[in-house]
Amino acid sequence: MLRKHRNHAEQTMASGSHAGRRKFETSTIKERAEEYFPEMVEIRRDIHRHPEIGRNEVRTSALIRKKLEEYGVDAIERPVPTAVVALIHGARGPGRCVALRCDIDALPVQEETGLPYTSENPGIMHACGHDMHASMMLGAAKILCGMRERFAGCVKLIFQHSEDTLPGGAKELVEKGVLENPHVDAIYGMHVLPDAHRAGQVGFHIGPITTSVDLFDFTVSGRGGHGSQPQNTTDPVLAAAQMIVMMQQIVARRVDPMEMAVFSLGSIHGGDAPNVIPAEVKFGGVTRAYSESVRSVIKEQVQAIAKGIEAASGNTVHIHYADGYPSAFNDKELMDLAAEAVRKELGEDAVVPMPDPMPFSEDFSFYGKLGGIPSAYLMLYAGHEGELAPLHNPKCAVREDVMPAGIRTLVSIALEFLK
Repeated sequence: MLRKHRNHAEQTMASGSHAGRRKFETSTIKERAEEYFPEMVEIRRDIHRHPEIGRNEVRTSALIRKKLEEYGVDAIERPVPTAVVALIHGARGPGRCVALRCDIDALPVQEETGLPYTSENPGIMHACGHDMHASMMLGAAKILCGMRERFAGCVKLIFQHSEDTLPGGAKELVEKGVLENPHVDAIYGMHVLPDAHRAGQVGFHIGPITTSVDLFDFTVSGRGGHGSQPQNTTDPVLAAAQMIVMMQQIVARRVDPMEMAVFSLGSIHGGDAPNVIPAEVKFGGVTRAYSESVRSVIKEQVQAIAKGIEAASGNTVHIHYADGYPSAFNDKELMDLAAEAVRKELGEDAVVPMPDPMPFSEDFSFYGKLGGIPSAYLMLYAGHEGELAPLHNPKCAVREDVMPAGIRTLVSIALEFLK
């Protein structure tokens, strides 16, 4: 059940002077974002110092709940132990519901940034910017709580657990009904992106914006033996090698050259001595695509190749194929609305058309695919402290001074959708 809270913003306004109320009601998003920026930096650094892996975000989610209560959201829900969902109702009456989503989990990475607020948890780091995501969303929550008079309907804030750990927290939340009560009409997400030149601008791309991701592991089992007598073995090493070569041909010969597909082998293990043919070889990797049709072709061809090698080599091939995240798709109408909101709030130069989608995957895709609602995913160019390092790198350190731009982006989009 949703836990109701008194409207903190209304309490403050009721107790203040008429002049104070008028100043608060007429203040701009920019003014509020700049005023709250020091607090959001403090929150961000607190979360960064204490990173938590997916489904273990106990301290992080508790901090988020505490802040949301302080800001005066109308309701707080905890659909799973480490996720937080909040509602902010507009004062103009009933209307549509827009969801804003951020992720809050960290990665199993040993931090090497040298920042004064570096991770205090060995082997765990916010190397993907989720600490920034959570802090910016809290900033947006605080502003929206003070701007209820400017919109009808409601904003649903989803602080999602376990984005970086399969099967992903988004799927779990959708299955638990996070997009209902009230029903969500559209959902937006945003991810920081390290960049050597841009900081505080927002990237827009219509259509597929992230790839799907599927993981596979193969075990080739048969009869091993002495390296001098290969005829008495089924040679799982040779069978595995043949499979690997043939599967690389899937992208080259089974996928339309105009489509995007990735098939990467990341591990292979078999044998302990050069003169002994092992009885078992294991290998695995990852596949990515933008379209579901290509994703299906890869899966079908992998299984067909495995069956063919089994028949030809006399080995047994066991496949563990883990369906990961689908590709996220950006709805054109939502993207146009967001671009207009960002232009009004941050200026024309803040809107950056992205010629290509991103090569990584994100479980944000489940909200649109499973929930059956339009979705849009934006990229916040976040500069970098020192030499540029990519996401998931131990030296990744995006700039905090882009946070006001991110907060203003989230708030302006919500208000534009609900105006």
